[in-house]
This record gives sequence, structure tokens and C-alpha cells, in this order.
Amino acid sequence: MPSKTQGSKVLSVVLLLMLSMLILSACMSKTAAPAQTPQPTEPPEEGQTITLITPDARNMDAENNPKYQIQTRLTDFQLLSESEGLAWGVTKNELRMYITKDNGTTWANISPSANVQFPSNPVYGKEIFFTDPSNGWIIRSAYGMTETIVLRTRDGGQSWKVSSLPDANPISSMYFYSPTHGWLLTSWDTTAIKESKALYSTVDGGATWKNVMQNEQYNPKLPNPAIPMAGVTTGMIFRDSMHGFVTLQTGALPKIYTTNDGGKTWQQGAPFLINERFEGCDRVITGRPEFFGGGRTTGWMSVGCQKDKDNSITYDGYFTANGGESWKFRTFGFKSRTGGNRHLSPTFLNLSTGWILDGSMLYQTQDQGATWTALKSSSVLEDKLLEYPEIVKLQFFSSEVGWLLIEKKEDKRSILLQTTNGGASWRVL
Repeated sequence: MPSKTQGSKVLSVVLLLMLSMLILSACMSKTAAPAQTPQPTEPPEEGQTITLITPDARNMDAENNPKYQIQTRLTDFQLLSESEGLAWGVTKNELRMYITKDNGTTWANISPSANVQFPSNPVYGKEIFFTDPSNGWIIRSAYGMTETIVLRTRDGGQSWKVSSLPDANPISSMYFYSPTHGWLLTSWDTTAIKESKALYSTVDGGATWKNVMQNEQYNPKLPNPAIPMAGVTTGMIFRDSMHGFVTLQTGALPKIYTTNDGGKTWQQGAPFLINERFEGCDRVITGRPEFFGGGRTTGWMSVGCQKDKDNSITYDGYFTANGGESWKFRTFGFKSRTGGNRHLSPTFLNLSTGWILDGSMLYQTQDQGATWTALKSSSVLEDKLLEYPEIVKLQFFSSEVGWLLIEKKEDKRSILLQTTNGGASWRVL
């Protein structure tokens, strides 16, 4: 009997072990995940390494605040002084905006709330504008909503207030003459040669907006001339609270319209863009005028002769010394530009001093473009242009300080450079 009992115990143990193994095998077959094939991912948006700090009550205390580094892709920038500037880009529909007050040594993140989505990259003068390091505005177009969102700050981006514009049409241009006075120009039904236009103004820093012009609406009580439907807006600027300019591309030749009453009425400017040098051009292109200094009586605008056969643009300029009442044509004598950077026009600091980047060589003029001098070759500039061959923007704030943004679109990479000696040498910010 003892031998039979012992045999039964052994058999029970064996059966229990077999049952446990079957249960464990079943559990493993249910929980084990099949091997997954690695999925392709988009290249990270990187290139610029910046050191971030957290703004304090004085907006930026670089020495005492904690610092950390990030990599980000920048798509535009704007210099606000010799040492202060903005730079931004969009990542996953969120606007990432940064400000520096120490020549790019440290930056503060002044991005608005992530709840405000940006499907495309904002452009300065169209969706972003700052009058100084404290006062700025960001426009987020309606994108199917009934109103356009206007974000505004008075503390350098530490906080943003929200208002709205009762117009769901795209913004074609924005300009603020002061922290209180500004204008927004919207457009719709746009084709290659015409668009409907409406102009809004604010006198309280963007909290409220008033429609001052619309070129589709006829009102017998307000027979004021408006900016015409013919022509696509290429820029808008005001040199004071009353006097403004809008440039239009109308087929082969651009036109300029002026206002003397804050944008309520507009008149076509003198046809100064009709020039015998443009007779062989398939199209003449220009942007908005730029005015120099606090007086805003001197200024310039670039003008390009576009030829479709060789896909080239030759740049010259128009200059004014009387607030835009008359313009003087200047030929720069530069060869036509081809390739991806052909749309990069020269940049001017005042009536005399300007720069143009041709390939990896930077040229400077001191006589309004009559002559150009090639600056000493910069090894940093040459090396970075090989890696980032597409030029986004070149801007000088003084005769010494300038920024240059370059990129490689296919890799979603960009990098920001700075010069502090008029373009003779460059460094990565």
C-alpha cells in the first residue's frame, strides 16, 4: 500500500507540472507582441542650438537664471537693436518664438499658448510685428473660423493678450507705426493679378479694430477712392500715423498707392517704376518700401527685373529723400541672379550703405549701389553655406551688426549667423 500511495503522489506532481506548463504557454501566446517593422520617421527639425533661460520680472536676468540648451528649426527672425532680436519657427503646429537681449548668448522662450495653432510658418510684416523689444503682435489667421486671432504683448512676450478681428480672410500685410497705432490688410478672391482688399486700423495697440477701407463695398455716402482690386499686395508701410504706402504687383509692372489720412483714401503714386531698363523684363517685382531712422523721410525699395527664359532676376533700387513723394532710380550693376537664392534682394541700412550676398561672397556699397566692394572671405560663412545653401534672410541693424538665416529645406534644418564687424566675419548664434 505505501508503494501505491507514493506512486499516486508522483503521478499527481507530474500532471500538475504539465498543466502549469500548458497554462503558462497559453498566457505567453496571448501577451507576446509580434515583432514590428520599424516605421520611417521625418527628420527632426533642428540645426540651431540655443541656450534658453526663464524670464524673470526684469524680463531677462541671464546671469542668475537657470539655463538649458535645445535644438530648434528657425524660419524667420527680426533684429530689434544691435544686441536684441527675435527668432521663431513652427513645430507640430506650435509657434516657438525666442528673444535675445545679449547678442544670442542666451534666449528666452516667449511663445504664445500651444492652444493657438499655426499650420504654416509666420512671416515678419505679415503675421508678426514688433515696434521694440517690449511691444509686439502675432496674427493667427482664421483657417475656417469666423474671426482672426490677434495676440499682443507689452512686456516682451512674458504675457500675451488676445483680441479678434471680425474678418476671416487671410492677412496680406501688417504694420505698426507705434505701440498704439497699427494696420492690418486682408485679401480674398486672389488670383495672379487681382484680389479684393480690406484695411483695418487700431489706435489702442490691437485691442480693437476699425474697418477704414474696403474695395468691394460701394457706399454713396463714402465715395472715397480705395486700393484697387487689380494687383496683388506685396507690402504695406506707414511712415507716420497719416502717411502710408501699399505696393501691388499688377501683371508685368508693380504700382504704388499712397494715403494721407491714415488709410481711409488712397491715390496711385507716380508711375516711377516705368523705366527703359525694364523693357526687356518679363516681369518687374518689388516689395514694400523701407524707411530709415526716426525721421522716416529717407528710404528705399528694391526692384527686380525677372526674365523667364533663364529664370533670373536682376536687382536695382529706388531711393527717396522726401518721405516717398518722389523716387530716384539707381542701377546696381550686378549680374542677374539665378537658382534658389535669386529672390534675395540687397539690404540697405541708410541711403548710402548696403549689402548683397552673391554665392558665398558678401559685397558692400557706401555710395547707394554705384560701386560694390567684395568683403574679405569668411571661412565660417563659406562652410555653413555649403551645409545650408538656401538663404532665408539677411538684415543689418547698424554698420557693424547683422544677422543671416540660412537653411536646408529638405532636411528641415536651419542656422542663424551673426556679424559684428560689418560682414567681414561671422559666427553661429
